[in-house]
Amino acid sequence: MKKRVKASVTVLYSFVLFLIISLVLVSVESARQQASVSVLQGNLSLALDSLSGQYYAPLFDEFGIYGLYGQDLEESLLNYLKGCSDPSSWDLSSKGSTGFAYACTDITVSVEGKYALPEADGEMARRQMVEAGAVCGAEDLFEEILEVLGILKEQETGLQLLEEKAAVEEKLSAMDILILKLMTALDGVPTGNTGLICDSDGKFEPKILFAKKLMTEDPNKQLAGIDSLGVYLCIEPKYVNIIGLLEKEREWRHQFDNPEDEDILRYFNPNHSEILQYYIKGTKTKTEEALSLVQNIRTVQEEIKPMLNEYQELIAEYGDSLGDEWKTALTDTIATMKQYAGDVPGFYDFSAMETRLSENLEKLGKAADAIEVYAANEDPDNWEQRLTEVEEAFDGYTLEGLSLRYQGMRRIKSGKESFFDAVRNLFVSGLTSGILNQSELSDRKLKGKNLPSQTVYADAFDIFKLSESEVTSDSGTASLWKIIRGLKLSQVSAFLRQSLENLSEKALLVSYVRGNFSSYGEPAEQSVLGYQTEYILFGKNSDADNVRRAALSILGVRLLMNLVHTLTDTAKRTKALATATEIFGAELPFLITTCQYVILVAWALQNAKLEAAEIMLGKKVPFLVTTASFQVGYAEICLMDKTLRFQKAEAYEDADGVAPKYDGYLLLFLLLSWEQNIVYRSMDLMQEHIRTYYDPSFLMGDCYGGVSVTVRAYLPSKYSAVTVPMAEGGDGRTMEVFGTFLY
Repeated sequence: MKKRVKASVTVLYSFVLFLIISLVLVSVESARQQASVSVLQGNLSLALDSLSGQYYAPLFDEFGIYGLYGQDLEESLLNYLKGCSDPSSWDLSSKGSTGFAYACTDITVSVEGKYALPEADGEMARRQMVEAGAVCGAEDLFEEILEVLGILKEQETGLQLLEEKAAVEEKLSAMDILILKLMTALDGVPTGNTGLICDSDGKFEPKILFAKKLMTEDPNKQLAGIDSLGVYLCIEPKYVNIIGLLEKEREWRHQFDNPEDEDILRYFNPNHSEILQYYIKGTKTKTEEALSLVQNIRTVQEEIKPMLNEYQELIAEYGDSLGDEWKTALTDTIATMKQYAGDVPGFYDFSAMETRLSENLEKLGKAADAIEVYAANEDPDNWEQRLTEVEEAFDGYTLEGLSLRYQGMRRIKSGKESFFDAVRNLFVSGLTSGILNQSELSDRKLKGKNLPSQTVYADAFDIFKLSESEVTSDSGTASLWKIIRGLKLSQVSAFLRQSLENLSEKALLVSYVRGNFSSYGEPAEQSVLGYQTEYILFGKNSDADNVRRAALSILGVRLLMNLVHTLTDTAKRTKALATATEIFGAELPFLITTCQYVILVAWALQNAKLEAAEIMLGKKVPFLVTTASFQVGYAEICLMDKTLRFQKAEAYEDADGVAPKYDGYLLLFLLLSWEQNIVYRSMDLMQEHIRTYYDPSFLMGDCYGGVSVTVRAYLPSKYSAVTVPMAEGGDGRTMEVFGTFLY
């Protein structure tokens, strides 16, 4: 039988009650702590919002950009948090107790990240500029720019094919240059880059030594392979009948064998052996030079063949998509190309010429050895056999197949070629001074240091780069032609049409620039720079330099559009070809083609300069160049000076249709320039403006567009005095919350 213990049930229920009370108290305290974290997080958000209201007024008032500047961020946030999270800081009760269930103490603020406006590729500033740009608007101009890009797209295929053709023609022009040098090596004719160099009477003095100097019979026009009587008559006295000379040497030696005539013969007769030795060795050297030139020509021919085949395949593939003007411009020299490349019978057979020169060189080598043995005279009694060996070395020596064409060759009277000098000057002399009134440009300069853009690489927007040193370093015209061929028209077109996938945001960014910064068209009256948009594009320190680069870039666009016209307009091509033929004659077809390019480019450039001058005056010029809109006459290519250009520009009346003004081109350049350039150079202007007119110590790098914060606070336990098991509050809890604020 079990013994019952009194009050056991009461004790059991008491323990259960303690457990229930502890559970309730723990649950309440846990809920209070979680609620306190939420309250503290809300207070932090409120504090960050309050902090955002302390934006730097000059930056916002002038440029609509929010930024925190000149304040202790930690202290500001701490003051806000104490006000709403620690009621004891209000000093309403000396006891420090307000009954607030979520009151915290020991609040600490740690700013983990300060996001300056120039940091992270300027993203802080860029986002604000995009948002602010929404109110600026430029819908009409954007529509016009899209039309401009459409026009450029239509020309892309033609420009790419034109470059392929020009690459082949550049090689063929190199062949013409080599042929001119070959004329000097073979025939002793002095040549320049445009033809034969002669005196004021039309005569020239041939070189003393050349590859065709020696003949095995008396010279004549046919044997010399000269198709021009005038050229042949100049060279005729220089030819030497080597067999005749050997005969004279033999006769002289026979006479010399008579002892009593020795003194007389020595006085009246030169040393024939030395003359023969000089002619043979010199001719051998010149033949080696001629052979090297022919081999170079053949190398160029081999390079041309695959290029020509590829070009013809492209024409077959894309030719039908082009207009008649493009087709004519792209196919007019293909037949001549094939002849030069050796694909069909043409002007010269350089393979046969190489064979002939190689055979002649071998014979000249044997003759040179034999004449050297003869001249040494080591065996006086055997001189006739040695002389015969020299003569036998020339057996089969012939100049057949070494003919060059002179009949249509132009003779230049001096090394100075006035036409090309004028074109060179057109390219490098006063490109911008001829389209800008320099005296009216602003003289303001940006002198600031520690600019935001100096922390990143920001290349200038410049589509028209031309180095004067490249052009003027060569006294001839080869370097100029190289630049003409190096314009890379399709690359310029592709650059102008580069990807605009982010056009929506880019457009808003550009709208912000247009709405907040001045330009050459409407310069700012009170600002560190008058032409601010130009600075954003080109990054030069002075207004004058920036507007010059703007003018040069506009000139580049206009040159592109004018080249599309001049290179495809039949009438203009015909005039240029006639002039080129007058300059070179008819025997250098691809130097004529190159000259035709030079004339057409010069013509396009002259018209582009006039259009650029009109645009810089605020006039509207048609974007697409047509025969009707082309303004420069053929006679004005090298004659139009700055004065006449400005007169025409002033008198020009605005055109209709797609005809952007100066600001339209700036808009185009802004749309196609790097966003990073726009953002950082805009911040340059903001910083220098505020430093000049508000605070000399202001730096955009110390202006923050966001902060990242960690807050720690102590929450005392409500039950720190309670001794109920499991419900003892202890020292309370330290809470931690995070917050980020971005403008």
